[in-house]
Amino acid sequence: MNKLNKLIASVIAMTLLSVTSLVAGSGDFAGPFIQVSAKSIGVELDGQYTDADGVITKGTGGAIAQVGAIDLGYSIPLGDSFLIGIGVSHTPGEADIGKADDAANAADITIKAEEFYTYYIQPTISVSENSAVFVKIGESEADLKITGDFTGTKSSELSGTTYSLGTKTMFSSGMYFSAEAGYSDYDNIFVNDIGTADDNGTTGDAKADPSSAFGQFSIGYKF
Repeated sequence: MNKLNKLIASVIAMTLLSVTSLVAGSGDFAGPFIQVSAKSIGVELDGQYTDADGVITKGTGGAIAQVGAIDLGYSIPLGDSFLIGIGVSHTPGEADIGKADDAANAADITIKAEEFYTYYIQPTISVSENSAVFVKIGESEADLKITGDFTGTKSSELSGTTYSLGTKTMFSSGMYFSAEAGYSDYDNIFVNDIGTADDNGTTGDAKADPSSAFGQFSIGYKF
């Protein structure tokens, strides 16, 4: 997680250093775009398990993964140096976001998420003819796959809000490079009726609050 934090800090520093005097140039960034990204994601899961006797056990887990993503969007100029972008980002594949390993192997739970999508708006300021800074606010979702020793209901979707900021450098060919850092805060997830029932037929339950931080570098093309 320390490497990810250093990456995010470096991207933020690049963003702040790029904010110089505003120069007209929004038209250089306007129009449809597509980009592919290399992304490093750190996932944190704060949760608690309540067993059949009502005893609460709290824990925190985390993992770092390197993934690829693809974005499609459109940027609309609203002034000489200001644009609003709208887009969707898709991260294919599957990622482990949590695992509970019971010593007695009676309440093991594995949580995986797959097919991440973020639908976002991206206010952008052109700071020169070929450079821009942006913030991004989006709604993120993914399919959850929860397996293990339970017989009750479970969450089937991961959903939340994503915030990020970054820089973009455009070339005359329409290609551009982008660096971005951000954070996703997801809704709580749950699993009911975990483990072996006691004499009264009572089982355990678990809930967790997932979140993630990420840094990414992208290559794109503005049509």
